[in-house]
Amino acid sequence: MLTVSHEVVSVELDLVGGLLACPGCRGRLRPWGWARERLIRHGVGSDLALVRGRPRRGRCADCLATHVLLGVDLAARRADTAAVIAAAVEAKVASGAGHRPIAGWLGRPVSTVRGWLRAFMVSSTGIMEAFTALVHRDGADAAGLWPAPATGPAGGALAAVAAYAGVLAARFSVGTVAWQSAGLAVAGPFFFSASRWQDRVQHELALMPGMAGGKGGRSAG
Repeated sequence: MLTVSHEVVSVELDLVGGLLACPGCRGRLRPWGWARERLIRHGVGSDLALVRGRPRRGRCADCLATHVLLGVDLAARRADTAAVIAAAVEAKVASGAGHRPIAGWLGRPVSTVRGWLRAFMVSSTGIMEAFTALVHRDGADAAGLWPAPATGPAGGALAAVAAYAGVLAARFSVGTVAWQSAGLAVAGPFFFSASRWQDRVQHELALMPGMAGGKGGRSAG
């Protein structure tokens, strides 16, 4: 499974042009049909809507493995957009709100929101360490990119990913990059999954070429 641009045309051009690499052998991915249809919840409150979609699938020309391509606005094994999951995390970190009031505000099942928050809390140390290293490696002015001081590992993780989103915005000369988009573009579609960070190995975290411009793909590690 790979994280790619949310722009369908760009992904198609990348597949046809052989610009997406297989996460297993680094061979070139080619078009290979679509994955099963998914229902994804977008928005909150009165703006909540169910959107049907079928992610593109690519097949490696070398090893013949197939991979589902998820847009950078989606996370693996989640029925909600990354923006909604990020809103839950932000509410928890900013105000310390519990999963029940956050679920009520978002209009999502309590168990679903509890799972999101638990996964991020468990992963927070690994996320913070990985993205702090990336900010210092790639940021021309790392000190100037950090937001207000964060409290606790979860706050530190959110601050580190937000800082790296600032690095990407500066690198590609765009206004802003959402922190969840930065996380998914760099760490792959399992960014919001605890299993991605269990061993706290960074798996060569790096933005794939052209991601912010709508091209390139990132493996799940």
